[in-house]
Amino acid sequence: MIKRVLILLLAIALPVAARGQAVPFVYIPSSADNLALGASHVATPFHAPLEGHLFEAGIGKTLWQTKGAGYNLTTYAARVSIVPQLTAGISVTTNSMAEINIYSENGQPTGTAQPNEMCAAASLSYSPMEGLGLYAAGKYIRSALTDSHEGHAAAFDAGVTYSIGHIITVGVRAENVGQKIDYGYGAYSLPTTYKAGIYGNWPLAAKHAVELAADAGLMPAGSAALASIGTGYIFNNMIAVRCGAHISAKADIMPTFFSVGAFFASDIFDFGAAYLTAADTFTLSARFKL
Repeated sequence: MIKRVLILLLAIALPVAARGQAVPFVYIPSSADNLALGASHVATPFHAPLEGHLFEAGIGKTLWQTKGAGYNLTTYAARVSIVPQLTAGISVTTNSMAEINIYSENGQPTGTAQPNEMCAAASLSYSPMEGLGLYAAGKYIRSALTDSHEGHAAAFDAGVTYSIGHIITVGVRAENVGQKIDYGYGAYSLPTTYKAGIYGNWPLAAKHAVELAADAGLMPAGSAALASIGTGYIFNNMIAVRCGAHISAKADIMPTFFSVGAFFASDIFDFGAAYLTAADTFTLSARFKL
């Protein structure tokens, strides 16, 4: 297969390839909680060290943009408390896409390919002092467009949060910072982002609370400004409804969408579901805790 045919395949399979980027699936949060908040996640508590539990394991399923080329994302994740201030985690996200036709130089079909991708990560969440949180993750990314054209890359995430009175948390985060991914005919940037965020949780009465989350940042490779905002209502620390919006200055980098979700949490089990207007995206997540 000639170079230009493969580049065409890449442009079809990977929505941001036209701007020199690849593997956009690593930008999509794997948690229904975050996606329901318009993908706000920089300062949310979901990556903080475990409190009151020694271990948690979960699975998430996201059908992203089911009316388009579509991604089929599955995430498996587990975290364990090393000491009260330190939690270690691992996760694997797989992404499969619909089959794509491959054409020869004269435009004749020569077969099909089914692109598939994977991201494996190891993370640490650490709180060295009251209110301060540090987060870091190392990632290995594999992306296969065809059986003979496969790219690999290493990347990392890093973030800092600071909580004021367990009510308001502010944070900054760099995500998917790493080497370009090379399929054998050219190198493509990762969807690196730099963001700042804020999260607040305010009790209204004994069993009622509201939350608010917002992120803003930049994806340099596409010169795309990104912003997310979300809010939620929590009853008795068990039932929550959330909604939000994600705003992108460039739709070919990441779409603008609205989101809504419902969640249930207990001492040992969590379950959540969210819907995004980004060409009909559905996501489910469940988590078991000890």
